[in-house]
Amino acid sequence: MRSLRKVKSAKRRAACSAMRRRKDTGAAAVEFALVLPILLALVFGIIYFGYIFAAQISLNGSARDAARAAVVQPLAGPGFGVKCSAVATAARLSASTIGIASPGTSIGVTVTSPSGTTCTYASGVAAPAPVASDPDICQTVTGITRATDNQLRVDLTYRAVSPVPRTPFSFNDLTARGAFQCEYS
Repeated sequence: MRSLRKVKSAKRRAACSAMRRRKDTGAAAVEFALVLPILLALVFGIIYFGYIFAAQISLNGSARDAARAAVVQPLAGPGFGVKCSAVATAARLSASTIGIASPGTSIGVTVTSPSGTTCTYASGVAAPAPVASDPDICQTVTGITRATDNQLRVDLTYRAVSPVPRTPFSFNDLTARGAFQCEYS
């Protein structure tokens, strides 16, 4: 008799345990479905921030490199200064590092010489090859009062597009400036 009670009791416990398990069957799937969007937003946010950060670093370095290349004395000697279009091309090519896709024309370039001359190449427009009418950007210009700082400035603009499609902030407009003192004039 005792063993029959034990068997019935064990059967009841097994049945209750099975019913409890059936009640919890979809709980993990529901919890995962609730947490997944938050997890994906966090992961893609980190990826997007890293992409924008890399693009900004690349743009800053490009602006500094182009400005520095423009102000040093060319090896060809005086009178063979760096042309404005050459600075724009150098800035765009320098930005081909990580973070900026197709730097050839996706970067807007503005070069301002110490004399006040400004050359602007909009995003999407290729910089022309240097020609004789393209002024040397660090040359001495008579009749124009130079700025007191005598600095050449290279300003770059770039619209960074998110590598993650359909995100709320799918683009950022980035800017960078490189400024150096002209070493010759």
